[in-house]
Parts: sequence; structure tokens; C-alpha cells
Amino acid sequence: MAKIAGVVILFNPGQEVLENIKTYSRHISKLFIVDNSPKPATISNSESLTGVKFEFIHDSKNQGIASRLNQVAKAAIDDGFDLLLTMDQDSYFEEPDIAAYMACSKNINWERIAMAGINFGVQAPKEINCHTSVVTELITSGSILNLRLFNIIGGFDENLFIDEVDHDYCYTAIEKGFEIVLFENIRLVHSLGNSSENLSLKSFKKTARTLHSPIRIYFMTRNYFYVTQKHSGHFKVEMKNKKNALLNRIKNNLLYGNEPFLVLKYIIKGLIDFRKQKMGPLSK
Repeated sequence: MAKIAGVVILFNPGQEVLENIKTYSRHISKLFIVDNSPKPATISNSESLTGVKFEFIHDSKNQGIASRLNQVAKAAIDDGFDLLLTMDQDSYFEEPDIAAYMACSKNINWERIAMAGINFGVQAPKEINCHTSVVTELITSGSILNLRLFNIIGGFDENLFIDEVDHDYCYTAIEKGFEIVLFENIRLVHSLGNSSENLSLKSFKKTARTLHSPIRIYFMTRNYFYVTQKHSGHFKVEMKNKKNALLNRIKNNLLYGNEPFLVLKYIIKGLIDFRKQKMGPLSK
């Protein structure tokens, strides 16, 4: 039976993260809580985590997503774990979904599967089951990493810091001959950016739009070009969709955000840094 650990990466979290963690912590053998915040989150000593075997990691540095995932994956391997559930601070499960997910993940053949994941942002399925399909990409939150293949694939690309970290790992795994699978009828509750109601300049009706900070737009821009170049000639449909998604995010932030000039500045910086091969964390 596969032995599973989990990791959640924090950055200035609110107290609701405790409730999110409790939706999955009792279903895994150990939880690594990695805090990228300047000051450690108060949950590090929370009584709410009583009964959960966890390791709290904090060094006052924001080392991004890729580096932290690599750090925890290696620690979990050293602890004898086979699988690693990777979570965001704002994601959680309903109990039927996490129970089914853990049961399904322990009963599939992981020999050629590099990562498994579940749906998010959709209505609860009529029936929760273990049906899977082969896909080309998954998001980090709610995915399960096969630690037996981690070193063969080469870990997460720390050039990316945040954004595209998860998709890039999936592409690399596929290029090495492994599979990425999706449990279609299991759901994660997950938030993507900050949604707000804005008056459309096209229809003059209020519509929900997801906005991101200018710095996040910087990483999205820079890393899109990096991943496209890295996997040149592969995943043409995915790269086209990625380009359209990026252009849509840029449009929304320029037209409906509060800092359009700062967004434009960081878009330009993202392009320049990519061309100069200045990757990793944001440089001044």
C-alpha cells in the first residue's frame, strides 16, 4: 500500500487556512507546512493541529513554489513516502471527495504515472468514482506526486519560481515517457486569483473577472515565454491555449484593474528578463 504525505505552501495566510488543512490532514500520514511568509504564521503552534503529524518549515524567506516543492519532495522520499499530496493554502476538499481520492490513489497502478489530479472550479459530480483520463497538465493544488519517479523526471524547475511550475513538470514527465492522469469525478474547491464584478466595455453588463497583482502578471508573462521555449515543438494546443489565457489576463488587468500602468511596466519587465534569461525570483 502506497504511503502518502502532504505539503501545503503558505504566504501570509489567514486563519481560514486551518479549516482548509483539516479537510485533508487526517487522510495523510504526515503534513509538511511550508511558510514562505516573512514572519511565521500563527498556525505553527495552533491547537487546531493537535493529532496531526506535521513538520513546520519557515526561514523568513520567500523561496517560491518550485524550490519548496523540491525541498519537501526530497524530505518525504527520505522519510519513506511514495506519494505527495500538494496543496495551496486556499484549497480544500469536501469529505466525500478526499475520502474517495485517497482510496482511488492507493488503488491505481503508479508505475508509469508521474502525477494524478482532480477537477476544480466545477459543480460537484453526480457520482464520485475512480474514473481517470490521461491529460497533459494539472495544477499543483490537489495533485498527487509520484515520488518514485521524482528524481527520474528531475524535480520542479526552480527557474520558474511561481506560475507554470506545475504545468512544466507535467510536460517534462510526458516528454520522458510518463503519464499524467485526472480523476474526473472527484472535486477540489480552489480559488484562482481575486474575482470582482466589472462593467464590460463590450456589452456594458457587469461580469465576473479574475484579477491578479502586477507582480503576478510579471511571472505569468516571463514564464509563459520560458515554458514555450523549453518545450518548443511540443504541446502546441496547450501553448496556444496558454497564450490566449495570458492575453485575456493582461487585458482584464489593464482594463479593469486599479494599476494598469504598473501592470504594463511588469509585462515589459517580464519580456526583458526572459530575453536576458533572468529567471527565478523577481529581480530589481
